[in-house]
Amino acid sequence: MTDAHLSGLAKELQKEGIDCETIHKTMLGTEDSRIKITDPEIMKFLSAKSGTITLITLDNELAEYCEKFEVPCIRVQDLVVAHIKQQGRG
Repeated sequence: MTDAHLSGLAKELQKEGIDCETIHKTMLGTEDSRIKITDPEIMKFLSAKSGTITLITLDNELAEYCEKFEVPCIRVQDLVVAHIKQQGRG
């Protein structure tokens, strides 16, 4: 699932056949990102899923929470850095 900032990425992944929804869709059943979901609420939800959901995020603090509570997480910035280094541009 993606954080609220990456709703467009969730749609792109879906087009590629990857099972991906936004936090709001997964937790609340709506795409309305105006509804506030706090980091503790997200962590409680993900922890209850016992590692079956990976969070894709741009949020450094949320990624740190994931690491602390051993919740699968992909931080987009890390992927970009790895790609640039792999291309020999870093």
